This record gives sequence, C-alpha cells and structure tokens, in this order.
Amino acid sequence: MKKIVFLLIWGSLALNVFAQQKAPKWMEKQKKAVVSITTYKADGTTLHNGTGFFITEDGLLLSAYSLFKGADKATVTDTNGKTYPVSRVLGADELYDVIKLQVEIPKKVSCLEMAEAPLQVNAPAYLLPFVKEKGKVKSFGNGKVEEVTKLKETYHYYKLSFPLQVGWTNAPVCNEEGQVFGLAQEDASGKNACSYAVSAAYANSLAITSTDAFNSTYSTIGIRKAWPTDREQAKIATYIIENTQDAKSFLETLNDFVATFPDWWESYSRRASHYVFRRSALASDASGQAGCLAKAEADLKQSIELSDNKSEALYNAAQLIYSAAVSDTTLKTNPNWNLERAQAVLTEALQAQNIPAYHQLQADIYFAQGQYEQAYQEYMTVNQSDAANANSWYMASKAKSAVIGFNIGDIIQLLDSAVACCGNPPSVEAAPYVLERIDWKLRLMQYKEAVADYDLYYQIYNGKVDDNFYYYREQAKFRMDDLDGALQDIQQAMNIAPQNAMYPAEEASIYIRQKKYEEALRSIDKALAIAPEFAACYRLRGICLQRSGKAEEARSALLKAKELGDPAAEKLLGN
Repeated sequence: MKKIVFLLIWGSLALNVFAQQKAPKWMEKQKKAVVSITTYKADGTTLHNGTGFFITEDGLLLSAYSLFKGADKATVTDTNGKTYPVSRVLGADELYDVIKLQVEIPKKVSCLEMAEAPLQVNAPAYLLPFVKEKGKVKSFGNGKVEEVTKLKETYHYYKLSFPLQVGWTNAPVCNEEGQVFGLAQEDASGKNACSYAVSAAYANSLAITSTDAFNSTYSTIGIRKAWPTDREQAKIATYIIENTQDAKSFLETLNDFVATFPDWWESYSRRASHYVFRRSALASDASGQAGCLAKAEADLKQSIELSDNKSEALYNAAQLIYSAAVSDTTLKTNPNWNLERAQAVLTEALQAQNIPAYHQLQADIYFAQGQYEQAYQEYMTVNQSDAANANSWYMASKAKSAVIGFNIGDIIQLLDSAVACCGNPPSVEAAPYVLERIDWKLRLMQYKEAVADYDLYYQIYNGKVDDNFYYYREQAKFRMDDLDGALQDIQQAMNIAPQNAMYPAEEASIYIRQKKYEEALRSIDKALAIAPEFAACYRLRGICLQRSGKAEEARSALLKAKELGDPAAEKLLGN
C-alpha cells in the first residue's frame, strides 16, 4: 500500500515538474507581453476568450485566427488589468490558425523579441502563459523541440515535448534567450501527450493584399482591416471594397485610406471622386450635396499641392471635373464643375507637360462642347503619336462624322484603324467598332463588305451570338442577293427565339424572293399564330396568293392588311 501511495505522489510530481522548475531570469519581464483576449459578436456578447502576445512596442499582436472568426470587435487585457481595443486586422491565415493585429494603445507596451533563427531539434523551449496575478511567474511550460518541419518558404512548425495546460493555447513559445519563435497549439490527435508551435515569424509575415476584400478569411471578421502597405495595391483595394459598401460606409473607408496615406496625392483624388459621384447618396438635400462638391474641390486642391508631378495631378483633376460635367447636366451652371473649368485645368496641365493623353481629354472636352472639328484635330494628334489607341481612332471617327460635309470613306478608314488596334485576330474590344463600321458600309450599300464584318464579329465572340445578330446579318445577305445564306441566318434566329413573329415573317419574304410561295405561306401562318394582327403578314399572304393566281383570296388578305394599318397594302390593292 505504501508503495502505491509513493508511486502516485511521484507521478504527480513528475506531471508538474515543469511548473516547479526555476523560471529563467528573463521570464518575469517577458510575461508582461502576454495578454488575455476577448472577442465579441455584433450584438456585444462574448464570442471567445484566449491568449495573445505583443511583438512590438506600438501594439502589434499575434494570436489565433479562430478567436476572431465571426468577431465584430475585440479587446486585450494585460497583466496589470488594463484593457485596450483591437483596431485592425493586419494579416491572417485560417489554415494555420494565426492572425496579426494592431492594438490601439496610449503608449509603449512590453513586447517579445522575435527569434532571429529557427530552432533545431533538442533545443530548449519555454512556454509563457498569461498570468494575471502579480508577483513572480508560478507556472510555465518547458521542454525540448522534438521535431521541426517545413511550414511555408523559410518558416517552420515545431513539435514540443510537453503537453498544454488549460489556457496555454496560443501562448508564446520562446528559446532559451527569451526570444519568441512560436505560438502554442494543441495536439490535434487529442492525446495531449505533446504540443506544437506554429512559427511566430510566419504569423508576423502575414499581410493583406488588394484582393483580400472578398477573401472569406477576412470577410468573416468585422474588425477593420489594414490597408496593403503598398499604396498602389491599397488604391486597387478601394475599388474592390467600393462594391461591398454603401456610400456612407465607403466614405468612412476612404477617410481611413486618406489617414493611412496622408502624404499621397492620389488618396485625396480618390476621395474627391466619391464626393462628386455619390453626393446624392451622401446628402439628401441640395445644401448637403453642394457641401460634398466643396469637399471634393478641397481634396483636389490638396492632391495638386502634394503631387510631385503637378501636370499629372492637374490632368487627373481635369478628368474628374469633365466626367462630372458630362454625367450631370445640372453642373453646367457650377463654375467649378463644368466643361469650361475642366478645360482651364487641363490647359494648365498641358502647359506643364505636353503629352498625348492630355490631348485625348482635350478632344473629349471639345466633343462634349459640340466643337467637333477641334475635337477631331485633337484626336488625330493622339493618333499620330505612340499613344494612339482604339478609342482615340473611334472617337476621331465620331467627331469626323459630326462635321458638315464629311466623307463616309474617311469614317470607315478611321474605324479600320480602331479595329487594327485591337489585335489580329481582334479582341472583344473591337466588337463595337466592327458594328459601327458595318453601319457605315450599309449606308454605302456595301453589303458584301458588311457581311464580311458580321462574320468577323461572329469570330470575335467565337460564335456566341444572339438571334438579333442572325437577323441583321440576314438583312445584309438578303440585300446582296445571297438568299440561301439569308435563309440559313433567319432560321438560326428562329431557333433561338421561336416566339418572335418577325423571324418567320422574314423567312416568308425570302421564300417569296425565291418564288417558293407554298413555303412562304407556311411561314406566314407560323408568324400569325404568334401575332394574329401582324399586318405585314397579311400583305405577304396577299402577294403569295396574287402570284399564285388566287386573286380573290389575295384581295381579301390585302384588305385585312390595310384594315390593320399596313401602308403598302393599299398600293397593292390598286385603289
């Protein structure tokens, strides 16, 4: 019996030996960097409690992602009982259950120094849990590194020789110098015979990118996310976030964007655009909307003052003013937001730096003002430079077509250049230019050339076209007397949209041209079954019957067409 009692006592001592050993000298100081974390749901109720630790004096914190998933806010409490709010999520990895956060602190906090090198097998390891009570550290974990495996890139995952006690998860694991190398994680097998540590350096390396706005890792956390450190990436992020927020919420986001990059001219320009184009959502009355325009004006002024390239900032301002002016006619009387102001600001930009992009905007302004000859000349200035692009050629064609006495051949040549800018074979960008070119070719009765462009359009979309395409190409083929081709196209349109009465009526017209009157009558019957009062169909029926020698029946059909308002029927009746 005494032997059994002795064994029980010895076993109990063995289980707690790590808590009885003398703590390293550095541990008393380092424990101040460990904090208790409380996360909260949107309704204010507690979600989770856990542990984390500071790694910088300005409040950078590492902890477990799982504590924050679904959280709307969070606080940390240090060993002295002081509580601070978590202000931002800086980076996270749900798979490895790590998160990096910024805590809002009034002054410097105690922090752990990061280990410079990964630990090797058999290296001593010390776990430092959160200890609320004052005085010396009374419990801690210690043992050795049993295994080291690769995590990502130069980072590692460690197996430790000691198990975790309650509340030790996510506590810092340090080397013998007191430098942190990992966050404690439980044995996934549930045996609790050992523990693990995920690289603290890896957790510290986490950063948010411009595409993370839609990443579920971040979207499930309601706490504000940090901006990417690269400001261009941050700007891209604003465009992604914009689609997920209402106007007022996004203004708060842009205010934070400006506060994060206060010395960057583009942050003010980005906010100015929001003030202008979303002012009706930001303010319900005219006074409030005027205030938004005034704030936008102030932001533009600030962007110009901060920019190292004044011409670029002036051009950007001119572009914003122009876009506002052409999208809102009520701004015509606003001297700060009309086309004349856009032109004045752009003139300053051109005086500072004469580049083709500025001439394209100048052309756009002239075009909006109805000064088409001047617009054409400006577009051609762009087209004669290395900056020539599909849109500059296309807009040159639009401006040219608005000048009195234009030549259609010139318009087609300009559109040829627009299409040529879209590659060979042309990309989808060329599609509207091809359609525009078709329209001009049809005006010149160049039906064969128009059909060739329809074929090109078909190739651009890899045959993924709708019934309208087949109808319009059928019309061109009909006019060039390719009746078989026209018939194939209209039948394709009918297959796609069988309830459109226009298509069997068009099929009937082709059959009439081919003198296939019986087939034409069947097509007419299909059209009238869909639209019983389709006047043109009765006229077509009258023509078929007339040419088939059925004069009385033809007259009856034409009278019906006249009754329904078909203007051509009366001529065919001869009275």
